[in-house]
Amino acid sequence: MLSVGDTVVYATNGVCMVREIAVLKMGKTKGEYYILCPVDDPGSTVYVPTANEKLTSKLKPVLTPEQANALIDEAVKEPLEWIDNDNNRKTACDEIVKNGDRKQLMRLVGMLYRRREELKDQKKHFHNVDAQYLKTAERMLHGELAYALRIPVEEVTRYISARVAHT
Repeated sequence: MLSVGDTVVYATNGVCMVREIAVLKMGKTKGEYYILCPVDDPGSTVYVPTANEKLTSKLKPVLTPEQANALIDEAVKEPLEWIDNDNNRKTACDEIVKNGDRKQLMRLVGMLYRRREELKDQKKHFHNVDAQYLKTAERMLHGELAYALRIPVEEVTRYISARVAHT
């Protein structure tokens, strides 16, 4: 059970603070909810029913700085290989984003980033769908990494690049 003031990562909403735990009536259903406030969008509110195991299973503790660095290091050692078939790549990307597994997201970002750079070097266009997946995966990861490492979110890409260069 979470407590008010806890910081968690929730699904695609990123790092959130538990602002309140309250009994609310949503539609015809009354129940207890975690009321979350996304750190990067304090004007938003996310409601998670405490009795819904499917939704509460998406609440994860925020990484520690050590875990964040280990995540970066592991992803570099186990890169995700480019998937040539557009449909297969889309399916793989959808599954990774849906599951929200940090390691897989990091590997996905690495794969898409490498591909974008290869195409840039060849003066070719990076597909919009791939660009959107890269943006989504980065948004999901970078907010948490910034929070864990206590750096601005704008510095995360530079931090990862510098760390990768030293491995």
